[in-house]
Amino acid sequence: MKETTPDTLLELFDIYEVEVPIIQRDYVQGRNDDHAEMVRENLLKDMKSAIQGKTPPLDLNFVYGKAEKNKFIPIDGQQRLTTLFLLYLYAFYDDESKTELLCKFTYETRKSSRDFLKKIIEKRKSVCIATVPPSDEIEDSDWFVSSWKYDPTIQAVLTMLNEIKAVFSDVENLAQYLSGNEFKPITFKFHDMKNLGMEDSLYIKLNARGKPLTPLENFKARLIGQLQKLNMDFVNQFENFFDGKWTDLFWSNNKKNFDLTYLAFFGGLLMNKGICPIDVNWSNRLEYEKIGAEIFETAFYTLNFISDNPDYKEIHQLIFNALTDKCTYQDRVLFHAITVYMYMAKGIDKGSLMQWIRIIKNLILNSQIDQVHLYRRAIDGINGIADNWNNLLDYFSRKGSVVGFSPDQIEEEQIKAEIILQNKDFAEEIYKAERHPYFSGQIRSALYYAIEEKADIAVFVRYWDNISALFDETRPKYKHLLRQALLTFGDYTLPVSDYKTLCVDDPKEAASTPSLKRLFSNQNKIVRQLLDALTSCDNIEDQLRTIINNSTVPQNDWRYCFINFPDLFTKMSTSHLRLRWVDKELIMVTNKASNGYNYGIFLSALSELLKQHRLSPEFYGDLGTWADRYLGVKELNVHFKDGKFIVKDATDTVVFETATNDLITEASEYLVS
Repeated sequence: MKETTPDTLLELFDIYEVEVPIIQRDYVQGRNDDHAEMVRENLLKDMKSAIQGKTPPLDLNFVYGKAEKNKFIPIDGQQRLTTLFLLYLYAFYDDESKTELLCKFTYETRKSSRDFLKKIIEKRKSVCIATVPPSDEIEDSDWFVSSWKYDPTIQAVLTMLNEIKAVFSDVENLAQYLSGNEFKPITFKFHDMKNLGMEDSLYIKLNARGKPLTPLENFKARLIGQLQKLNMDFVNQFENFFDGKWTDLFWSNNKKNFDLTYLAFFGGLLMNKGICPIDVNWSNRLEYEKIGAEIFETAFYTLNFISDNPDYKEIHQLIFNALTDKCTYQDRVLFHAITVYMYMAKGIDKGSLMQWIRIIKNLILNSQIDQVHLYRRAIDGINGIADNWNNLLDYFSRKGSVVGFSPDQIEEEQIKAEIILQNKDFAEEIYKAERHPYFSGQIRSALYYAIEEKADIAVFVRYWDNISALFDETRPKYKHLLRQALLTFGDYTLPVSDYKTLCVDDPKEAASTPSLKRLFSNQNKIVRQLLDALTSCDNIEDQLRTIINNSTVPQNDWRYCFINFPDLFTKMSTSHLRLRWVDKELIMVTNKASNGYNYGIFLSALSELLKQHRLSPEFYGDLGTWADRYLGVKELNVHFKDGKFIVKDATDTVVFETATNDLITEASEYLVS
């Protein structure tokens, strides 16, 4: 590589490939707005005058960028370099020896822009000698892709090529003027800024001329102003890191919207501190004078830690989860937990970080935090135990005061902390169990069963192995087989207002309807009976089917219907799986409330059995909880009331009633005969 500093485009191409980075905006000097037209007209006029010797050589001023090996990434100067490239492309349209050099210029912003530039370099002669404007020649050619019309950079290039041809078509020896080593009509001041950070940080520091400041740049300017007012020791470090390694951190995580993610970090910090509202437009209403030393120190220590410690992948993930548009209140509280630790520990893992995160993560993920006031309570709860950042496990083992989270989960963490400090082997089994994604650290069923046996580690492992074998990340592994098997042992349903639920799959249930996670975490006796009947080392699905097939639940028990006709589960919303007692009959609610159309459980079971006999019963009934529901079968109407089926003919006369406990079989035999 040459040691000289290039000051013309050909010299630059002789040393580097020039790659306009993704973070740069599109080429705009060829746009058709008034400002672009003025810039274009004046620039081309000045270029032509300098080339013809009517004025001194034209200095295009500084071109900033980062040079790496054979590649130069412009940060400031992209627009001028692109216009200069198009002028050289026109000047050397008939010089094949310059093709290789011209191919060293490309855009990373869009694939369509890259492909187009390659093509016009290849086809430049036919484009430039055509009797029509270059844009017409290009758009009418068979190699032009119609979708390129929607690329703003390509459209701007077409406009600029038209103008270049119109301005320079009467300049003789244009290529010769631009090739000279001694006479250089158009130059620039090349500046390699590789020692000041990656190209993304320079993009913030040296934004393209004429481009309005981004929200991040505006925020940064006022933030640093407030920092300077506080006269803190690390003012210079803070600003250098902001434009340097912190920018690199956010760029590496989200190249497309790194500035928004960067801004969201400070937004999350300020929202958790109560300094600004939880609002997408928070930066427009921020009172900067409220940002005190603690905020700056927290940002400083947190960003330095995650920048300098890429191996802490969970910490990185939890931080960036809170910086997306879809972040939840739980994500925000987890973010707060990390930043609190960093502030207290001055950005150093004192060996207690992972226990701090483990315990608080268990609390957050297993508490209802889906409203603003619950979010604020959780934030306050973390602030209340912040002084124990370096000994949180010991604090929980001593049953220290904790608020803002589920009391059941707080108690679980206290019990686990005591065991972990006393028994290393048991601790490892607890950590292993907590990694199950469905339960998110909530393992108290197996834990309490073990405590009943004097904290027997073998009992805990046996129960937890059976529990974990039943679930994958988001649902039970064997669909409704688990519910069917549970029903063979009894009515395991949980109450929801006027309803009861068979428990939904989604462990992130919030406050709507209890999930199987809640069922399996609350020492349910029926759950324990099922777990006692399973052996995790054997095929779980086969064991569930055996339990179901061996069921002795009688037909006059509503559980029989679900155990033997699993299609009944599909008649309810998977988000609720709700049942309701109405006039001594249990009905299936198709959605959250019973004011819509509902199904009778026994009528639905009979319908499924009749389908097996190739009959096609029709459901009838009005909307609402108290509607009269019945089946239409062979011009007969089948009702269910007071624990028996009643069959009526077209005149509403009762022609049959079931008289035994095997009422479903009895009714089907009558209707099939």
